[in-house]
Amino acid sequence: MFQNLKFILLAFIGLTNIPLPGQVDTVFRVETMKKNTDFASLTLGLDMMAIGKGHIGEGSNQITTPGQFRSGITIGGVHFWGHADFYVTFPIGPNFGKKPENVSKFVNRESVETGFKYYPWALKPNTFRPYVGMSFQPFIFRIDETSNKYEYGGSRYSRFVSPVQLGITFTSQKFLFTAGARYNWRNQFDYYLSSEKMVPVTINPWNFNIGIVRYMDTDKGYSSEKSVDQLNIKYYVLTKEEAFDSWYVALGPSAALQMSRSSYLKKYVPYVHNQMIFSGFVPELAVGRYFHKSRFNINMAARYMSQNIKAFDTKIHVTRSSFALEAYRFLFNYRGFVPFVGPSLNLEYLTLDHKERIKVNDTKLALGIVLGWDINLSDVETSVLRTNLRYMPGLHLKVDGQKMMYDYLEFNFIQYVYFFNRVNTYKKYRKK
Repeated sequence: MFQNLKFILLAFIGLTNIPLPGQVDTVFRVETMKKNTDFASLTLGLDMMAIGKGHIGEGSNQITTPGQFRSGITIGGVHFWGHADFYVTFPIGPNFGKKPENVSKFVNRESVETGFKYYPWALKPNTFRPYVGMSFQPFIFRIDETSNKYEYGGSRYSRFVSPVQLGITFTSQKFLFTAGARYNWRNQFDYYLSSEKMVPVTINPWNFNIGIVRYMDTDKGYSSEKSVDQLNIKYYVLTKEEAFDSWYVALGPSAALQMSRSSYLKKYVPYVHNQMIFSGFVPELAVGRYFHKSRFNINMAARYMSQNIKAFDTKIHVTRSSFALEAYRFLFNYRGFVPFVGPSLNLEYLTLDHKERIKVNDTKLALGIVLGWDINLSDVETSVLRTNLRYMPGLHLKVDGQKMMYDYLEFNFIQYVYFFNRVNTYKKYRKK
């Protein structure tokens, strides 16, 4: 996907005008590249979700929470020749809908949604296809009564949810139209209405969505005879120059999601214990070297994450500065899908500032795992798209005899990887 960017770059450096240097072996063929490029299509569009009513409290003090609507932008890809749809939906602004009476602020929403849909019958133009699926996203709930006079407002309850999905999709020549239902079985919890008062909350387990996305086969040009000729020429050039190995730089948005609860919060500020830490999207900058023959990669990545935990009169600021040294191996290449896995050694600088109570910081090493995949159709290009996931089990900061957990799951959905050694190699063969 996204090969348009690569063609622009190749045109800029004149690579599409490399002259044919004598006899070039045929490594890539039109038939093979056509099958490879049919494997996946890019999707981009809009989604609208309806959230049902719920209630907070019990008996005569029970409050009904109104239904709401959430809009979002969806980016993803249809894979496995129309049988699977992997996507990320980013909410656009706050939910639409009313607030309960005597409430100054009401939040009942899900954050960035990562999910997949499985189609038993492949998507094809002018057909309806049923699907089943599942998604993973942070759920956030907050309600501030008008009588609330706290400095930081009410508490926020948050956690991961993984609703199951069922729906149907109509495929036109350019668009996918979807209508579906989702069921979240984890729909009950206790909520701190004040620093000392807890009330039960039930949210509606069902919500419904409609969506429209444009699907685009941005790799289609790879299967033309001219493009295949260029791939073979580039393979010849890299072989002649022994330049398959390459240094690279990479950049992409990364998010960190809390995996464990912190005993420090539970003991000293229990009303924020159930406030899940989510870093939002932060830049991840990486440099590394790829070794072609062994399918091995050395990667160094830097990330910085910051989060405020607030409720009532409590504010806690936590940060994590992380530098990773990683070694991983690419396992196989299936139609351009190239998964990898390996160890990740991280130098961590962790801080906690609990306002007017305690400040702590520490530098430590953490060992974890990195895994993910590249989208790499030819292995001769100057750039690829990479997805990274990292996890440092047990990473924590010792605070007042308790643990503040930093064992986040880091997710970098799309990282652009640029092999600058290959660019320099191809420049030598530019047509004068």
